[in-house]
Amino acid sequence: MNQSAEERAFAHRNAHLNFAARLVHSGPFKSVVLGAILAGAIVVGLETVPTARESIGSALVAIDRVILGIFVLEVILKIAAEGRRPWRYFADPWNVFDFTVTVVCLLPLDAQFAQVLRLGRVARSLRLVTALPRLQLIVGALLRSLPSFGWITLLLFTLLYAYSVMGVFLFGENDPERFGSLWSSMLTMFSVLTLEGWFDIMHDQMVGLPRSDGSASTETSPVAAPIFFVSFILSGTMIFLNLLVGVIVNSMSEMPGAESTDAKKSHEAPPTAPSPLPSLHAPGAEAAHVTLLVERLARMEATLAEVREELREESRRRGGT
Repeated sequence: MNQSAEERAFAHRNAHLNFAARLVHSGPFKSVVLGAILAGAIVVGLETVPTARESIGSALVAIDRVILGIFVLEVILKIAAEGRRPWRYFADPWNVFDFTVTVVCLLPLDAQFAQVLRLGRVARSLRLVTALPRLQLIVGALLRSLPSFGWITLLLFTLLYAYSVMGVFLFGENDPERFGSLWSSMLTMFSVLTLEGWFDIMHDQMVGLPRSDGSASTETSPVAAPIFFVSFILSGTMIFLNLLVGVIVNSMSEMPGAESTDAKKSHEAPPTAPSPLPSLHAPGAEAAHVTLLVERLARMEATLAEVREELREESRRRGGT
């Protein structure tokens, strides 16, 4: 009984220590932070309107200070939620991003660095990603896809370079402004890659551009131009776009896969199985560990008492016979 009282007292003290953790993970607190992020985005947008700055400029400044105070309070509470290991707050990249944005907004920058302060205030709108787990999932999938993006970009650049060189050879004399040099040809082919005005460019190479003296151009490509541009669009736009989409979808399917599998396994587990010990990194984990261990010890003691009682009954029967 004394040991159980001590464990309960320890759990009670630990619950007070994890008040910040419970507050940070509570629904109302998350709603307040999300509202502050949205309000900050609206305030920054209104500051770009001259009439709004003239009419409610002081109110916008006051609201901005309140929003900044909420962000500072959030950082302090999240650090306090880590208890005796506050450095664990910086183990999460999203926390590092929030901390950096908040510190930049707090720096006493003069007019020379006003643009840095404004960029920091604009970056607060990006904190919407850290406030919504689904957006974190999407951004995480994009970051996981960066290595594949690099190889796809290299392949696309190789294709762009090859077609740009062919464009100089095929259309350089007819259209020197677009295909007169390798650099201008690459810029032209990149604009074709965006599907912006590609048909007009192809048409000019098919029928030829008029010369400076007004005479008709003899450098026409009625067959080569359609094959050139259509093949580039099919390979550079359709195929590579599908590759990029496939990489992103694959990354997104891999990220929640382990979580959904674990959740499925936990649902399929028999209800009589003992619950595992929670992670020590979770809020209030120490108290949960103590409570769970005490419950297990109590079940073990009850089992031992039943075994002893059965042994006594068996010994009585043998003594009676």
